[in-house]
Amino acid sequence: MQMLRKHPEIETIEYPFVDTYYFGQEALTLRRNDCLQAVKQRVQADPALAQTFQEAFGQLEQSIQSVQAKVDLLVLLFHIGYHLIEGYGGQGKTPFIKEHAFTFMKPETISRSLAHPHSYRNTPQITAQPPKGRNERAMEIGEEDANPTMLPTQFLRSVTAVFLIRHPALVFESILRVSGPTMGARVDDQEFPVEASMRWLRVLYDWYTASAGGGVQPIVLNADEIMAHPVVVQHLCQQLQLDPAGVRFQWDPLPPAVIESQSAYQQHFFSTIQSSCGVRLDKHSAAQGQILDLDALTATWQEVYGMQTAATLRSLVDAAMPDYEYLCGYELRASDLSSQKA
Repeated sequence: MQMLRKHPEIETIEYPFVDTYYFGQEALTLRRNDCLQAVKQRVQADPALAQTFQEAFGQLEQSIQSVQAKVDLLVLLFHIGYHLIEGYGGQGKTPFIKEHAFTFMKPETISRSLAHPHSYRNTPQITAQPPKGRNERAMEIGEEDANPTMLPTQFLRSVTAVFLIRHPALVFESILRVSGPTMGARVDDQEFPVEASMRWLRVLYDWYTASAGGGVQPIVLNADEIMAHPVVVQHLCQQLQLDPAGVRFQWDPLPPAVIESQSAYQQHFFSTIQSSCGVRLDKHSAAQGQILDLDALTATWQEVYGMQTAATLRSLVDAAMPDYEYLCGYELRASDLSSQKA
């Protein structure tokens, strides 16, 4: 979604809950190691980061109010993996919130799907301010529903939900490659199956479709389709009543001086996207029209990570494929757009 980074009508709000999930006062991560603890100590030195989920949500509401002009449009992009959309461009824009779905799932939602459930985590409570001018239907429906997240139902109903998916084999290896050095992640730790899962996207997608009641349906985007057919992003803009001309296919990489000023954690986390200058088809899961060769990919993992780690990664990928393929059935495709025009 780097193609929307500089869209003149969008104000990006990035990862409002990820620091709270890993490092906040109510941290929900199941990961426990010295590397993560060291990062946590650094983060907690900043009171603005070491906050509760309610405080993080309150900060998100303030950010929305400070930039929102189109009060009938608020976009929330759910995804897994690690990507970066940069830039706050000023006031009077459409808030475009981006977050990993697992960071705001109820612990009991996650526990029900884990092979070894963990029910000891308390569920943080989040309440929302009554929306002003947004989707009045959100206020008409009570909280007693099957909402799988900690986010208030009225808030979820007030957004246009966009789900960004990518082949699990590429996402899960990326999570290990990035979060291993930065958070001490291992495929056999308790947290990795939470991060390396498509289940939370599917659960949330199903909740949206079941509760839409004739309202705005969620949108599914596939990273492969976006890279191969950028027209899909332009169509997304049309659906969101944004100017498609604001989509960019080329951009300037982040200046070296800016990267050097970042922490080692940030540099490692965002190295690929910060050095890119356009849509990179080499990040496509497979050549167009072909299926990703999981056996060949597993062999590569064996060389890089060893037999056991590769086997666990492959097992997680295989387990995630039904959820991924399910969501693929609803993705926005360039071929569908062409047939509509015809």
